[in-house]
Amino acid sequence: MAPVTVIGGGPAGRYAAMHLASAGREVRLVERRTLGGQCLSYGCMLVNALNDAARAMTDARRLASLGALAGALRVDLPGLFSATAAVQATITNVLGEETAGAGVEVLGGASAGFDGSRAVIDGRPVESEAVIIATGSRPALPAVPGIAREGVFTAATLASMKSVPGRMAVVGGGVQAAELAYVFAVFGAEVELVIRSTLLPGVDPHLLRHARRELGEVRIREETDLVSVDGGRRVNGVTLVSNGAEEQVEVDAVIAAIGLVPNSDECAGVEKRKNGTIITDDRMRTSVPGVYACGDVNGPPYLTPVARQEGRVAAENILGREARMDYRLVPRGFRLGNQYAWVVDDTVAASYAIPSPAGPGSFFAVPSRETGVAKVFLDEAGTRVAGVAAAAPEAALSVMYLAELVRHGLPVDGLEDFYEIHPAADGLHGLIRYLGERRT
Repeated sequence: MAPVTVIGGGPAGRYAAMHLASAGREVRLVERRTLGGQCLSYGCMLVNALNDAARAMTDARRLASLGALAGALRVDLPGLFSATAAVQATITNVLGEETAGAGVEVLGGASAGFDGSRAVIDGRPVESEAVIIATGSRPALPAVPGIAREGVFTAATLASMKSVPGRMAVVGGGVQAAELAYVFAVFGAEVELVIRSTLLPGVDPHLLRHARRELGEVRIREETDLVSVDGGRRVNGVTLVSNGAEEQVEVDAVIAAIGLVPNSDECAGVEKRKNGTIITDDRMRTSVPGVYACGDVNGPPYLTPVARQEGRVAAENILGREARMDYRLVPRGFRLGNQYAWVVDDTVAASYAIPSPAGPGSFFAVPSRETGVAKVFLDEAGTRVAGVAAAAPEAALSVMYLAELVRHGLPVDGLEDFYEIHPAADGLHGLIRYLGERRT
């Protein structure tokens, strides 16, 4: 029997390949660059590294303002990117050892695609038991004049930035745009956040209020379009338009964080949407029998855990074990100074919010009232938890476990015997317990 061919070594493809190999299938995994995909190379891990540095500076400045630390901090951007690259290389090596150890044949540095009937590796069609397309995505660029000028960056090219700009524009209103705006404002840049619509659409109003506060040093321009990137060889400004009025703004750099484009150009014969994302059913099957697709190449929500799960579902169906994707109650999150995390189902009828308590990571935030927020959603009867949302130093950990409980019908009194580890800078468990006790 021919091997299963997996095209792409990001979270979706790698997880699918390992799952198949662990079940005894012969698997070849083709990756043009390095294992880990955009998450490791210029997505989650890069932003994590920058955010770690920014939060360290924020914490140090807060302590200095309270008289607990002395001395000024500044970021060495090339040094930060160099340290980040070293960690990324270590992770890449670990992923390689883990993937090979599972029994997957990894073809690194090779190009691959699908010609409508077979996988193609370095221009040569190959026979496969099944094909999994997990080619991922790349950052999108605004289609405006001057976008190719030197000094325009995306997450994929950000590590080539040599120093913190004096003034910069971050274009986009989603999670990555907000995270990068926060980071560079902490690093000392004057940041213009240029948003076509509104900041962080879909984020709970309580969380959004705290996020805006943490972005207080950023000039947020909502309902504003980027018209052009100006300058000669290098950027020296941007032209913006809002409410019909045009404005030229001087900047030294531009970061485009407007979304992702699927890497589906080399995949022919499978049905796609107009934007190039590959269409699949809930078993991750494409329009071509025996061909599956998973991860960013399928489109939103562009979340690593979802990509991994899609890879698992694709692998299970290849193995003849029917599995289906369930996108309900997928927890979401991002990080500024606090972590912001939430999961809410469609039965919400009421909500209750309290300030997050002081704890690790937020003790010295008490004087400025920046400890965050905890919010619990209930169903119409008030007997079941229908969702949670939080802004706190480590909100994601609580939210992702509570999401699983909500998925299985967490009753409002379901945590009455729960013990947290004290102190915890997270009010979700206490608020749920209070709401449960209030019913008795």
